[in-house]
Amino acid sequence: MTSPEVPGAPGWNAIDQALAVVYPGVEPLHFAATPPASAGGDDPLNGVSVFASTHGGRKHWHFVTYGFTELFGKETDEPAVSGYGFELTVRVIDPDAAAHRPPSWVFSLLQNLARYVFRTGNAFGPGHHMTANGPIAVQRKTALTAMAFVEDPQLPVQTTPNGQMIFLQIVGLTGDEYEVIKDWDTLAFLDAVRAKDPALVTDLGRTSYLDDPAFRATCDEGRARDGASMQEVYASQGSFEDDGTRAVFVVAANCVTDLHRLVAGRLAHHKPATYVWPDGLLCLEGAADTEVISEEGIATLRLSERDRTAVAAIPVARGDYPLPSGRVLVRVIPIDIYDPTRTKVIDTVG
Repeated sequence: MTSPEVPGAPGWNAIDQALAVVYPGVEPLHFAATPPASAGGDDPLNGVSVFASTHGGRKHWHFVTYGFTELFGKETDEPAVSGYGFELTVRVIDPDAAAHRPPSWVFSLLQNLARYVFRTGNAFGPGHHMTANGPIAVQRKTALTAMAFVEDPQLPVQTTPNGQMIFLQIVGLTGDEYEVIKDWDTLAFLDAVRAKDPALVTDLGRTSYLDDPAFRATCDEGRARDGASMQEVYASQGSFEDDGTRAVFVVAANCVTDLHRLVAGRLAHHKPATYVWPDGLLCLEGAADTEVISEEGIATLRLSERDRTAVAAIPVARGDYPLPSGRVLVRVIPIDIYDPTRTKVIDTVG
């Protein structure tokens, strides 16, 4: 049995056809937005299908979204890519949920991620990661507070009438795992996890993989060998101004720790990095002497080893921090952290 095609919805049908290969003859549980945002509702995604799966050896729920790609007619100007170029999937075990029904918090998670993408235009891709600023399952007790993204192992790249797309799987992470991938490499970390969990299931009941000394050693060796793959920090605030005598680099307080990572994981390994804010960016490089170079309107800050050491010691606290060379002052500004609805300030960093 194959799913009937939806008239006038070639993108939708392409998703159905890909899932029919993995789950032949299986009718999914489908949860539709009523109505979706495209029809005046509040939910950006048109729907989510859910399958009971045993891929990887453990029973779990496999969720797949409909709505990041162009499900119906072609709307964007990029013929090679359908919409944002991906649909999200996630494989979930929730020890406290009913065994016969998918946990409802996953639908909220997927719709909230869609709101972020549709609001900002920032698409996810393999190797990306983000914090949830709390448990990924709202009001649930779990150690999983962050996410990584990797191509779903069962669903290959699809070429649809509206362009190409991939299925991007969300993988829930604990806080310490999230810190490790920022210091190392998301995909290398997930490759190590596959030895423990081939399907990369988001299990709300699990503890950190780093509790295993052998796994931690693997991560430590990888970080020392490879440095950090994270080469860009995206900040809500920032600026860089240079009068030729002293440059002022404004850094958001909640990005100071990531700036430390860029210095240690990129510049110290002779790799460039970039600090990005909404209307600008600053390229960072290691060098023998500190200097500022501007080419075609893009500034590059080259930091000496002494100045890099000073940057790595800047605290997560508002204030002005002049670097030893005297060429640059780093100014840390406080940042408000909002709840998922972005209507209430829940914390201030710095």
